This record gives sequence, structure tokens and C-alpha cells, in this order.
Amino acid sequence: MTEQTTPQPAEGLRQHLAEAMAKEAGSKAFMEPGTAWEHARSEWLAHADAAVNALHRWEQEGTLARLCVIPGCTRQLNIAEPEPGWFQSSAVGYACPDHAAALWDETDDPRNRHVPTWQRGITETRLHCSCGWEAGATLFRGHGTALWQAHVLVALEVA
Repeated sequence: MTEQTTPQPAEGLRQHLAEAMAKEAGSKAFMEPGTAWEHARSEWLAHADAAVNALHRWEQEGTLARLCVIPGCTRQLNIAEPEPGWFQSSAVGYACPDHAAALWDETDDPRNRHVPTWQRGITETRLHCSCGWEAGATLFRGHGTALWQAHVLVALEVA
């Protein structure tokens, strides 16, 4: 097994970020030549390194966290360590155990279920719900998801 190391930013990116942050803050660290500003430049380069490393950590760790698809719900799932009761829909994302049970559990009446699916037509793809609701023409995937979210908030009597 190889040891993971913190990635070092490409020198051009590092320099660009440091100069941009210094300029935005009103510092002359990169505008003035010579060694008088060397310490200030090294500080801005350290800030650039920290920014790139924070983005890398977010990319590695942050992409494992999934929020419940229902607006207003703050429950979060770490997909590297699945928890029982969470439901994944390839159409809209993840639902926490409470919302998954309310929306997707088996019921006697299929109109009480709200399972979303994308259905391809001749000229467009539309988001449909198992209760019979349809998003209609959407501009992009997130548009259909937002419409379905509004639909289920009404169904859950939240909106």
C-alpha cells in the first residue's frame, strides 16, 4: 500500500493564486521587485498552498457526503459507510430513512408512492413520479429534480 501525500499545487497555479489573493487584499508583495517583499510573498504563497489543499480535502472527503434530497432536511449520509434505511434514486439522489419511508415504502395504493424516474420520449426526457405526476418539459436535470422536490413537499404536506 502506498502512502498518500498531500498534493502540491502546480507552481503556475500556486503563483497565480498567491498573486491574485495579494492583489485582492491590496498587498504590493508581488508588485514590487527585490527582497524587501520576500517574506510577504512567502506568506501569500503559503495561503495559496492552504487554499489548494483545502480544495483537495473537500474533493476527497466532501464528495462522500450526501444530503437528503428533500429540501429543508439536514440529514446527511456518508456513502462510504452506508446506513440502513437510506434510499438512493438514480433520478434525484438520496433520501434519509424518514423521507424514504414516507415517499417510497410499499403501500396498498401506488398513488401514495413517489418514486421518480426519468422517461425518454421522442424529443425530450421528462421526470415522472409513480403517483402519476409529471414534471413536464425541463431545461436540465436539476430543473426536473427541483420540480419533483416541490411536488413531494406538497405530498408530505410541508409546503
